[in-house]
Amino acid sequence: MIIKAFAKTAQTGDRRGQAGIVAERQMAHYLHRRFGKDQDVLVLHGLRLKDREQPEHDGSTGGCQIDHLLVHRWGFFIIESKSVTEEVRIRDDGSGGDEWIRTYDGKELGMPSPIQQAQRQSDFLREFLQRHRKDLLGRQPFGFRTISKVVNGTNQRGFKNAPIQLLVAVSDRGKIKRMDGWKEPSEPFQVYVA
Repeated sequence: MIIKAFAKTAQTGDRRGQAGIVAERQMAHYLHRRFGKDQDVLVLHGLRLKDREQPEHDGSTGGCQIDHLLVHRWGFFIIESKSVTEEVRIRDDGSGGDEWIRTYDGKELGMPSPIQQAQRQSDFLREFLQRHRKDLLGRQPFGFRTISKVVNGTNQRGFKNAPIQLLVAVSDRGKIKRMDGWKEPSEPFQVYVA
């Protein structure tokens, strides 16, 4: 079920910005087709969270923008849409991370890792939800509170261990080339690049 519909963004003169909007719109279309009437999956597009408890490096209110968030009974999916019209090559960066190189008009351009971007969004979302868990979930019944306190260190249900899977979705026209046997991270949950 679509909870927050994809909002059309005003046209800008920035070609990359427009291409990003097109990629997000494309993914919104696919998600609407698959989950538009599914009562068990909630879809939010263009979710912007602000949180004073997670300030930016300069002290301003922290924030994160999630292209697409799917909420289901077992956890969450964060989908980061990326516009790639030709090819993107991904390889290990030598420190356990990943390096992305996009080809556009025959030129190679580095790009920030969308996996790391989605991971930051996941961390922000998890902390935000965990801090507001009482308002979102209420208190556990008395019998379960003691067990929960021993296992989790709190008698509140929460989001500390909620599965948040990450998916990086490349535009339909884009090609993905995994270099030197690069594979998507699988800890703590499998990441998908498609």
